Amino acid sequence: MAQETKYKRTLSGSVGAGMGALFNPSGRRYYILEHKVNSQYHRAGESQEIIVDDIEIGRDPKCQVRFDESFATVSRRHAAIVKDGDGWRLIKLSKTNKVLVNGIPVENKLLNNGDEIQLALNGPRIGFILPSGNKSTVGSIALTRRLSLFREQALRPYKTMLTALTVVLLLCIVTCGYIIYSQGQLIDHLDVKMVTMNADFERSSRAAEQRRIQDSINYANIIESNRAEFAEEIRRQQDITRAAIDRIKRGADLSVLLQESSVFDDVYLIMAEKVVMVVDDEEYEIDNARWQATGFLLKDGRFVTARHCVEGWLYGAYNGDDALSRATRAAATYDNVRMKAYLRAVSTNKKNQFRFTSDDFVVDGSKDRIVNIGNDDSGNSLYWRFPFPVSSEWPEEMWSTDWAYTTKTGGARGKLQFDANLSRSLLPMQQLLVLGFPKGIGVGDSGNMVDPISYELRTSRQGLANNGCILHSRGTDHGNSGGPIFAVNNRGELTVVGIVSRGDSYSQEYNWAVPICHIYK
Repeated sequence: MAQETKYKRTLSGSVGAGMGALFNPSGRRYYILEHKVNSQYHRAGESQEIIVDDIEIGRDPKCQVRFDESFATVSRRHAAIVKDGDGWRLIKLSKTNKVLVNGIPVENKLLNNGDEIQLALNGPRIGFILPSGNKSTVGSIALTRRLSLFREQALRPYKTMLTALTVVLLLCIVTCGYIIYSQGQLIDHLDVKMVTMNADFERSSRAAEQRRIQDSINYANIIESNRAEFAEEIRRQQDITRAAIDRIKRGADLSVLLQESSVFDDVYLIMAEKVVMVVDDEEYEIDNARWQATGFLLKDGRFVTARHCVEGWLYGAYNGDDALSRATRAAATYDNVRMKAYLRAVSTNKKNQFRFTSDDFVVDGSKDRIVNIGNDDSGNSLYWRFPFPVSSEWPEEMWSTDWAYTTKTGGARGKLQFDANLSRSLLPMQQLLVLGFPKGIGVGDSGNMVDPISYELRTSRQGLANNGCILHSRGTDHGNSGGPIFAVNNRGELTVVGIVSRGDSYSQEYNWAVPICHIYK
C-alpha cells in the first residue's frame, strides 16, 4: 500500500510545477477533470486539464477547481489532488463533508483512470481521466493553452496580481538566462509584451451565454520561432470566433426557418403494433408490448429512428417477471429464439404510411454485452443482451449505438437534408431544434394527425462528448425518442445533425443525442 501523503499547499507544487509545464512539458504528465453537473464556473461535460502538481477543490476563490455558493454541501476547501510519484492522490480537507470515489467515502486515495469523485453524498460529481498515447504529456497541449492554464492554476492561490506579474517576469528572466547559457547566444535586449484578448460573443435574442474567447497572450522577441506559433493561434481563434458569430446569426430565429421549410411532412409517428417471440420460425405474440416513438425520412431514402424505438425489449427490466422480460431473456439465452416487432409509421399529414418489422432495420450491435444474470428454476443459466453500459467498466461508446435505419420504404424519399460533418463539430451553446411526438402528443381523439411538437435547446459543449454523443441543455420526454434534431448549416438552412436518444441511466438526465454521423461511417 502506498504511504499516505500529508498535504500542504506549496509554491513548488503550484508555481514551480506550472513553470515546468511551460518550459519542460515533454516529460510531464497531466490529467483531466470532466465536470458532470452545471455550476456557475463550469458546464456539464466540460473538460479541465490540470498541469500543476497540487490543486484544491471547493468554494474558496483560491481553489483551482471552484464551485459556487449554491452547492451548500461543498466546503470552502473540500479536497485536494496532489502528485504522488507517477500518480495522483485525492486527499479529504473538509472536516464536515465527505469525499467519495466511485460512491465510497475516502480520506486519502490514489486515483485511477475513470474514477468518479463526488463532493458530499448529494454533491457535484467529477470524472478523473488520464490521457494516453501521444496526448499523455503536457507537451501535447498548445503553448497558449498552457499559459492560460498556468495563470488559472499556478497563480490562483496567491491573492494579488502584483505577485502573479512578478512571477511571470521572473519566469521570463530565468527562461532567457537558460537559453543564453545553453545556446551560447548573446541577447542584448529583452522586451516582454503581454496582450490579453478578451472578447465576448454577442448574446442572441434568448440571452444564451456564450463561451468566452480564450485569452490570447503574445510574448514578442523571446524566440523567433514562437512568433509563427502565436500568429497561427491568433488566426485560429479569429476563425473560430467568426464561425461562431455566423452560426449564431443564422440560427437566431429558428421559428422563421421552421415556417419556411417543409420538415413536418417527413416526421413520422411510430407505433409498435405487435411484438412476438420467434421460436424455430413460429411466432408467439406477447401481450401488452406496445410503444410509440418518432422517426424521420431523409432525402437519400433512409428512414431513421433510435434503436430502442425498434428493439424496445432490450431496454426493459432484465430481472422483470412480465412476459416481455421473460421472452427477452430467452432470446439472449437460446439460439433458436429471437424477438421481432411489427411497426407502423404515419406521416403528420397522412400522405405516407409505412409498415416495417424490426428485421428491416440496420442497427449496430457490435458493442452489445451478453451477460449471465442468474439461473432459472431448473438451475440453467439465463442471459440478457445489454446495448448500453450498466457498469462503469463498460465502454461509454455503447451509448452512441442507439440508432437504426431502413431503406425499405418502397422508393420513397423525404426532403430532410443532413450534415454528418456538422454533427461532429457543433459549437457550445449552439441552437438546436427538436421535432417529435412527446408522450404520444400528435394524435387526436378522432385519429387525425397534427404537426409534431417542436422546441429549441442548445448544445452544452463543443464537438462530441467522450461517449460519442451530442450533449444538450435539456431533457426530452418519452415519445420524442428517435426524432430528428436540426441545426443551421453554413447556408443558413435547417439540416439534421442528430437523433433523440434514450439518455443516461446513471444520472436520469435524458440529454444525450446520437449524432447522424454514426449512421454514415
